[in-house]
Amino acid sequence: MPPNQPVRYATERLILRLVFSLLAGLFLMYAVPQLWKVLSPFLIAIPISATLQPAIQLFQKKLRIKRGIAVVFWVLFVCAIAFILLYWFVSFAVVQIISAANNASYIVNDVVGILQDAADRILGAVENLPTAIGLSIRSSLDSAFNTISDTGLSLASSLVNALLSFAAAVPYAFVYANFLVLGVFFITGRYTGMQSFLKRRYTSSQPREDDNTAGERMTVIRQSAMKGIIGYIRVQLIFFAVTFLLSWIYFQSFGFSYAILIGIAAALLELIPQFGCGTLYLPWSAISFLVNSNRNGWIVLGFYMAYALIRRLTEPMLLGTNLGVSPLLSLIGMFIGLQLAGIVGLIAGPIVIVVLASATRAHLFDGIKADCTTVYRHMQARWNRGRKRQE
Repeated sequence: MPPNQPVRYATERLILRLVFSLLAGLFLMYAVPQLWKVLSPFLIAIPISATLQPAIQLFQKKLRIKRGIAVVFWVLFVCAIAFILLYWFVSFAVVQIISAANNASYIVNDVVGILQDAADRILGAVENLPTAIGLSIRSSLDSAFNTISDTGLSLASSLVNALLSFAAAVPYAFVYANFLVLGVFFITGRYTGMQSFLKRRYTSSQPREDDNTAGERMTVIRQSAMKGIIGYIRVQLIFFAVTFLLSWIYFQSFGFSYAILIGIAAALLELIPQFGCGTLYLPWSAISFLVNSNRNGWIVLGFYMAYALIRRLTEPMLLGTNLGVSPLLSLIGMFIGLQLAGIVGLIAGPIVIVVLASATRAHLFDGIKADCTTVYRHMQARWNRGRKRQE
């Protein structure tokens, strides 16, 4: 072996370590926050689902309950406990913050008064000091008290602003909680299947045969994109019909005039992603409460809450069925799209997931995977060969 070979291999390994360290640093700084932003509900849902598995299996084995029923029970139970604890904590915190903000001036004045009394006693104890020194000390203490007072009032104002910011974030918190709960439900239901799939993928080493030509691959992708668009339109039309029928029957049964027109208006608004039927029902409910028509307010609000719950539960499953992907993948596509592109992304996200899944099934990425595997094995062989020669 030439005398400079060990040095060359050592240099290559040092360069690879440096490159790997830089890539890892960039990944932690930029990629990890973005991944957390678009996948956090599902990353949180995974350990929750894993924790629920022993309880679900206990129900299956001891009580002879079907897995689907056990999953629904435990997910609802955990969500109820979490909601009660969160509601108690938020209510307690909000009450305390509001009380502190309303009484901030009295609290600050009391604290300053106590400190002022203590300062007067200190000054009285050192009254034998020269007058100039006493005045200087008193002036310094008065300045400190004014600073404490201003700081206390500023802190109270900051608490109020934090409370207002929290209130502004509540709508997004509800959206996030919706995706989190659905993620827990779907992952918990498919947890064992996902484990088996990952084990098969990890243990399988057989290469796949790819008989599809480039033209056939593109045909599959185009067909998948069209299927996704048509499937999304079909789902929206289903919700249009469901919103119309439920609104019509519900308000007709409560004796509302023009129930059929209410149903048509709600259904049309439901076709507009930026609006939805909540644009009609929520202001209607609020106005009813303001004019002391509490019965109508509760009827309208109750219908919207029940309908919103039904839609949130069924939309991922309907999208998954009509788009040809699992409800979990459809839900992930919706959340990623919402985070990256807002309402437009919420619509396009599941369709993009369909196209990517179809491209994977058509082995479109197999060439890239094979090239990366070849490069990795080559670099691994050089790494090991250089180390063996060095030894």
